[in-house]
Amino acid sequence: MSLWATPGPPGTRTAPLAEDYRETPLWWDDTTFPAAGAQPLPASADVVVVGAGFTGLTAAARITAHGKHAVVVDSGALGEGASGRNAGMIHAGVRRDIAFLERKHGAAGRALHDASVEAYAFVATTAAAAAPDAHYTQSGWLHLAHRASRMKRLRTEEAERRQLLGEQTVMLEEPALESEAPCRGFFGGMLTDNGASIHPARYLAGLARLSVANGAAIHEHTQVRSIEQTGVGSVVHTSRGDITAGDVLVATNGYTDAAAPWARRRIIPIGSYIIATEPLGDARAADVSPQRRMMSDTRNFLHYWRLSPDGRLVFGGRTSFAPVSVPTARDRLYAAMIGIYPQLAGVRISHAWTGNVGFTFDQLPHLTRSEGVTYAMGYCGSGVALGSWMGTLAGEWIARGAQPAFADLRFPRIPLYRGHPWFLPLVGLYYSLLDRL
Repeated sequence: MSLWATPGPPGTRTAPLAEDYRETPLWWDDTTFPAAGAQPLPASADVVVVGAGFTGLTAAARITAHGKHAVVVDSGALGEGASGRNAGMIHAGVRRDIAFLERKHGAAGRALHDASVEAYAFVATTAAAAAPDAHYTQSGWLHLAHRASRMKRLRTEEAERRQLLGEQTVMLEEPALESEAPCRGFFGGMLTDNGASIHPARYLAGLARLSVANGAAIHEHTQVRSIEQTGVGSVVHTSRGDITAGDVLVATNGYTDAAAPWARRRIIPIGSYIIATEPLGDARAADVSPQRRMMSDTRNFLHYWRLSPDGRLVFGGRTSFAPVSVPTARDRLYAAMIGIYPQLAGVRISHAWTGNVGFTFDQLPHLTRSEGVTYAMGYCGSGVALGSWMGTLAGEWIARGAQPAFADLRFPRIPLYRGHPWFLPLVGLYYSLLDRL
């Protein structure tokens, strides 16, 4: 077996496909993005924002609200990056718990956690104002133990969330799961009120409209080739011309390329894959998730799932830490889905797609500055909330000089890494072994 081929779930089978099956995100089917137009690039701007995702657009909205001229450039069309490809699942918190953050980073670590809580609230208020059609719903999150050994860790986490963070939480032993998750293969779970869902593409479209209404200019299909420091600002060299800028924000996360080498050495792009079923109908949807929770399991090769507003099961996961084709990932995810919900055997798949998640070596998000360029990225799979709020904080920093308390956290890198994650096959094998313990 090649190191680059992580084995799929036992019994992997070819997924049955709907007649209109397509390998594009479900969310694109019913989203209309504002027309960005093909206007010429301006020769100068107060701020150039690289990346038109959640981070870039919230930053542009905040920068322009302070009276500065912001230009947003993106190599693709609106919604083509991770902000239009994710599952639309939202929670507060980062991948490291608050005890670790305070022990390792002190007050800055606590500030980072507090920012993630603010991020969760920010999406709710922003969606209500800018994207009321995005179906924002606070639904709670159920985190399921795929091994009996994982229940001890979940119990510790449940106590910390309840006692230290004030979340409403409850532990569910295996017999009690039926009312929340009539599925198979789990030994219990932690239910928390820290969980919400959204239609991510419609939310992104709302952010784009907000940014444009505030005076920002969005330029799609504009590839940044390099960023040159001039001493008094920067020149952003793009495929459509150069822009002189007083400030530059790079907000490309898992799609960071050679145009931003400092960030590329610190971001690990990992593919995440998602399938969506045909609409299940009310009865079958209720059988899958009676309370319509956000759900995930304790695997390192985790699975995560939710019901869409029209009653499809949206089921995602990291089927491999190395690139695989969408059809291969689709069939692996289908097998995993049927393993959890055998009652869905035969349900057809209407959509399958992939997108890059931006991981960091310390598993923390970062908002920082290096040699005059601001960087906001590294959300490690929690980009809907963190990306939105980090963009807002970046906009405040650029427009008003309001530096976040965690901005000086070291953004680590490792020797020999230049953006191609050569080590992921070995990491994948290691984590696949851990998942069996």
